[in-house]
Amino acid sequence: MISVPSSSLQPPSLLCPAADVFAQRAERFRHLATGHSLGSWLTWLAALCQTQQHALDTRKATPHGENLLDDAFGIIRPLAATLDQSPALAGLDDAALRVSLQSAYQYACEITPIANWNIVDLFAAAALQVAGTHHALQQTPADVPQSAHCPCCGAAPVGGILMAGDGKAGVRYLECSLCSSRWHAVRARCTLCDSSGVVNYLGLQGHHPAVQAETCDTCHGYIKLYSQLKDIHVDPVADDLATLALDVLVGEQGFARGAPNLLMHEGEAVLAH
Repeated sequence: MISVPSSSLQPPSLLCPAADVFAQRAERFRHLATGHSLGSWLTWLAALCQTQQHALDTRKATPHGENLLDDAFGIIRPLAATLDQSPALAGLDDAALRVSLQSAYQYACEITPIANWNIVDLFAAAALQVAGTHHALQQTPADVPQSAHCPCCGAAPVGGILMAGDGKAGVRYLECSLCSSRWHAVRARCTLCDSSGVVNYLGLQGHHPAVQAETCDTCHGYIKLYSQLKDIHVDPVADDLATLALDVLVGEQGFARGAPNLLMHEGEAVLAH
């Protein structure tokens, strides 16, 4: 992560994604897949992330003025082809793919449901993540205000992360669901409604101690919080999908999920065949 310079009294307001973020995520997926009931799915997602890393590594500098959706459009077909999933996209013309990319972007920014979520939407989301991360890595970090959405691409966070080391121990950041940038967010306030009311933390007893659901009694929503203090390798995207049992538990207690994960849609896993 690249930090925005700050005073010794204030944590950096923005952390840009690591250049190997997808490779790190792939390794995390492989680790989480071991012995997991969803191991085959998590292993396939590791392969997808490794493919995303290759796509990121081979991207050239984005031409000035090219937007995120145009960049993602050039990524989606090669991404699917690398994973031998070209037939899934073969019957779609360019206009249909652009519609899928737009829907995935709206899901990332507004958590807008995508009707009939399928493998095409998954690849659209994965391509957008590569494009978003590519754009974020080309930006010059600047000091940013507190915000509920990513200051780099406008997407909603996949979750919060408590940092470890480098003078940021215990500081909470939100991680972008699209470009993986992280921006500072004060603790003990609801990410969804900014309430300073009652915020509680729920977890899976005896499992995944680094992951908790941060619930709000004001808006009755929740996002997950991932602690590097308990597991330095925790990844908000990967660990989210490995802890879907926590979503079920929190949902049964009347809280609604308020964070998108672009590799999943409203709790629905898409497996490649």
